[in-house]
Amino acid sequence: MTKISTPLHPDERRRWLPVAALFTVLAPVAVWLGQETSYLPRVWPPFTWAYVVPLAMVAATWIPPRTDVQLRRRRALGTVGCVLAFLYPHMLLVTVLALWAFSGS
Repeated sequence: MTKISTPLHPDERRRWLPVAALFTVLAPVAVWLGQETSYLPRVWPPFTWAYVVPLAMVAATWIPPRTDVQLRRRRALGTVGCVLAFLYPHMLLVTVLALWAFSGS
């Protein structure tokens, strides 16, 4: 059975705006902090396209929710987007080191 959620009250709909603004500020900070804490000197320009997915997840938080369930999902989506933006350089470093280790050179 699916749970039917009730629409948000018009006053409660405004709660999403500060959260979306917070994620918009946190996403570039997460990108910068991820690059600064990684051992890679800088992420090479072709690899920066992978930031499109986490930043698109953060951009999806700007869609106004109509129900409480959508509000919770958008908050979770923004959180996951910021975490992925932070972890991307670290995942890239682990991938490069694993490929280097398994290449036999």
